[in-house]
Amino acid sequence: MELAPVTPKAKDLVILTVLMAIPTVLFILGFSAMAYGIPVYKKLVENDSAGTACIGIALVIALVLYLFDAEYWTADEAPRLNKLRQAAAGSAVALFLVGCVFQVESLSYGPVCVYLVAFVAYVVNLQPCVGVFGKHDTSTRQFVGSLSWPLMLTALWVFAWWVVWANQTPTDSPTAEDGYRVWSPVVGQGRHANWSPETKIAYAQKMGCQPEPDLAADPRVEDPYPDCLYAFLLWSAPGQLAFACAVFALTAYVLDPHEEHGAPKMIGQGMVLLLFGMWCSASISGAGSVITTALFAFILAGMVGIALFVVYCYGLELFENPEDQPFVQSMVAKYGGMADPLRGLLIVTSAPIIAAYFALSALNQLLRKRLACLGCAKKLDESDRDLVLTKVGAGLLESMVAWRWTSVLVYALYWGVFFFTCNVIISKFTVLFLSVLIAAIADLSVAVVSLVFFVVGFIMFMLPPVPGVPVYLSSGIILVAACEDSMGLSGAIFYAFIFCMVLKLLAAMGQMFIFGVPLGKYTSVRQAVGVNSDLVRSMKLVLAEPGLSMAKVTILTGGPDWPTSVMCGILKLNPAGVLLGTLPVALLILPTILAGSYFFLASRDPKFGVLATVFAATAALVQSGSMFVAAYYLDKAAVAYKDELAIMPYDEEVREADRLEEEKKKRYAAATQWGVLPSGAKALLVAATALMVVACYLVQLFQCFVVYELTSRVKDLPGGQWYNLMTTTGFVACGIFVFSSCLLYAFTSWASSAANKWPPSEAGAPLKASQV
Repeated sequence: MELAPVTPKAKDLVILTVLMAIPTVLFILGFSAMAYGIPVYKKLVENDSAGTACIGIALVIALVLYLFDAEYWTADEAPRLNKLRQAAAGSAVALFLVGCVFQVESLSYGPVCVYLVAFVAYVVNLQPCVGVFGKHDTSTRQFVGSLSWPLMLTALWVFAWWVVWANQTPTDSPTAEDGYRVWSPVVGQGRHANWSPETKIAYAQKMGCQPEPDLAADPRVEDPYPDCLYAFLLWSAPGQLAFACAVFALTAYVLDPHEEHGAPKMIGQGMVLLLFGMWCSASISGAGSVITTALFAFILAGMVGIALFVVYCYGLELFENPEDQPFVQSMVAKYGGMADPLRGLLIVTSAPIIAAYFALSALNQLLRKRLACLGCAKKLDESDRDLVLTKVGAGLLESMVAWRWTSVLVYALYWGVFFFTCNVIISKFTVLFLSVLIAAIADLSVAVVSLVFFVVGFIMFMLPPVPGVPVYLSSGIILVAACEDSMGLSGAIFYAFIFCMVLKLLAAMGQMFIFGVPLGKYTSVRQAVGVNSDLVRSMKLVLAEPGLSMAKVTILTGGPDWPTSVMCGILKLNPAGVLLGTLPVALLILPTILAGSYFFLASRDPKFGVLATVFAATAALVQSGSMFVAAYYLDKAAVAYKDELAIMPYDEEVREADRLEEEKKKRYAAATQWGVLPSGAKALLVAATALMVVACYLVQLFQCFVVYELTSRVKDLPGGQWYNLMTTTGFVACGIFVFSSCLLYAFTSWASSAANKWPPSEAGAPLKASQV
């Protein structure tokens, strides 16, 4: 049904902005260094056991309510049980949220996550209280759509307040409390304003964090508290709130039923942007572990915000009868071809949770059969009396059984490989290698340092998984340190900037002509990158345009370095046009070099620490934002170049290869149907997936690597050995990952061989339900 437009009055928008400011200011007062964050966090840490007890009690209450079918305790049939359910459910939610806040020692981002959930619930429930939105015929989606401006204004004033506070000049007199010069915010208790090693140490000591003995004993180490994240959380809390409000504002805009955009498409692109943000955060991890941790938290905040607003706008019916919901139908129409990859992502991230749900569903069904006479469990009828699982659980299991499990599990393994590439190869070992390089050439002349760094940087650009950002960060440290005495600080930064621009442009040409052009001669390569697809054909037209356009610039500067330049070579684009379109990469290179430079300078003067953090975050936002804009313009290009695409010739060799490949795909699909796979192949694939899930969970939940940054040194690692970057758990996780990858390779090799032997006449046969 078409929703009538609702135009909010200026007074209503002002009221909404003011009402949103109330919980925001309260959070800043209680959980940031701008006010009373230190004593509040300290009290929470001291009472960590209370948080554990609260969460445990909440989970027990929720489990009991689920197992005894509290959802069926209605006011009509069981009024007393209904009141008990409401009280118990409310208590469980409250205890869980309070427990998450108290668990700051193990769940550092607990307060922020609780704020996100509570803030969304608070904002949406403002609808009856605000002017025109209090009308009964105004939908939740109409109201949410009007929140974009108030939310964005909230994000802007919080961010501005934070920046002003963080850049205040400290007073000359130290406080008796911590002995450091501090700035006293207007809201009350004085705290350190700028982010620096000195600030982190002060906060860590106030919080009672224990220093690492080896690091504390080394006078060269400035930060003996590498694992104390409280300091950065206290300092960055307002920035986290500003980011969350900005994400909520964009989500509200997307969900507005009267804006000219498609909500499913925009939400899908937003989720892709957030996933790409993980790659960006991994690529700048050398600037400091706290920055990377903050970026991952921001990404999580964005995903939580999108999910919560979608649920509030479309209701729980979205999950109860998804196939009947227009929003779900639109998502399926837009992303239906991504079903198996998305299912694979679900498996690799949530397999233990899915298994736990089915176990609880079986226990719930058992209790229904045993306790039906007591009246506190759902009464079973003929449709579910003989089921092992509940009807809902059985329905979910039945739908999952119908998945193409071979494809789903293979995609799950590919997602695991992608995760490890970002979080281990890029995030850890690239930083390790560059730190070794920094130490090795630190005392050489400017000419030698430049030559060595150019060769190493060029080689790194030629490696597919390595992004350019760590190279730019390293140049801000290596080249600025080498040139500062002879050129001055500004001259050294300018030299590093010009150096990286030249390196990037030459590397782009190297990627084009060393890899792209030679690979483009192979039909199989052109076929693999989809040169005949509308997306790639549209991209070719955009990149072939003379001059500079927003679409061209964002594609060349926002995408991953190696794949983008290699694709330009495969498409045989004009090198001069590619170089011209790549020049705006300066907007990414400059803040990244500045981040590296100030990160280096912070080791001598702590006041530069905050600037390093700001520039690193700016670089990540530029890169992820340009990728999102590129996706937007590519989507528009398919329509804008409709006539050109109609007359644009196809690659006939690829067309013929596609025709032959279609037959191979049919044979592969037929040979790898789950119902016809030999038991050994099934066991191989299941074992590989299970091991990959274990490896990913180990890396994500346990300390697998010691804290290591670009300015760190190998000799500071345990035993002075590079491989001690990994803890014992890290070695186990990496070993499991390698073994899982070997099993994946073994399965794909077997599957290719089986497909080649599969009778062509049977490849197109329809699949039975048991074989899907």
